Amino acid sequence: MPQGPMPEFSTSVKLKYVKLGYQYLVNHFLSLLLIPIMAIITVELLQMGPEEILNVWKSLHFDLAQVLCSSFVVIFISTVYFMSKPRTVYLVDYSCYKPPVTCRVPFATFMEYSRLFLNDKPKRAEFQMRIL
Repeated sequence: MPQGPMPEFSTSVKLKYVKLGYQYLVNHFLSLLLIPIMAIITVELLQMGPEEILNVWKSLHFDLAQVLCSSFVVIFISTVYFMSKPRTVYLVDYSCYKPPVTCRVPFATFMEYSRLFLNDKPKRAEFQMRIL
């Protein structure tokens, strides 16, 4: 069965949204992993009666080494998670310096010097032109 040409991937799927989804998945990996596990444990506990929960608790044998190792792992993972999160930055004040007329450079002169310094990187010169 003959089919037409395949659609180009970059036009059929917005790669920007794929990238944003991947970043969200990576940034919230622990949350996305722990929420279903906590939900499953909660459902299991709700299905058990209070006596069954007490029997399960009593049947667990806690060893001091296991408790210490488990605590260390939980604290270590929590520390890594909170240290890897980006910190919020707040803009406290904004001011703009207006230089005296003697320090100003005409647009054409600035662009000429930019092209001279960035002659091997024309995209950067174009970017500066757009910014100005």
